[in-house]
Amino acid sequence: MPHRLAILTVAALLPVSGVAASVAVAGQAQAVTIGKVTLTGTVEDCDDESSPDTVTIKAGTETKTDNSLAGNSNSYSVTFKKIAKNATVTAKATVTCESEDTYKQSFSLKGSPNTDPVKRKQNLEP
Repeated sequence: MPHRLAILTVAALLPVSGVAASVAVAGQAQAVTIGKVTLTGTVEDCDDESSPDTVTIKAGTETKTDNSLAGNSNSYSVTFKKIAKNATVTAKATVTCESEDTYKQSFSLKGSPNTDPVKRKQNLEP
């Protein structure tokens, strides 16, 4: 009889735990809306007056680098693809100059209010 009671108890609990698992999976399955965020701007020369070579920006889980500064204008452009809708992340920029000196700047970067791409201008300076 105790064996039968244990089987009935397990049989009664299985459907409940199955429903809980289904609810947990459904909650995780909700897609996060993501839109592209393109960041552009100008980069000032370093304190030692050498020109910038690269800009690397980390925002959320992504890190993007623009290597086109050497011998070019001091303009940069990077596009992030993993910033969630309406999310605000801290972006950390590192500018590396010809002399190997660097300077850093932090700022907030907000995701698109929908799936439309966002363009934002952020000038970087030491």
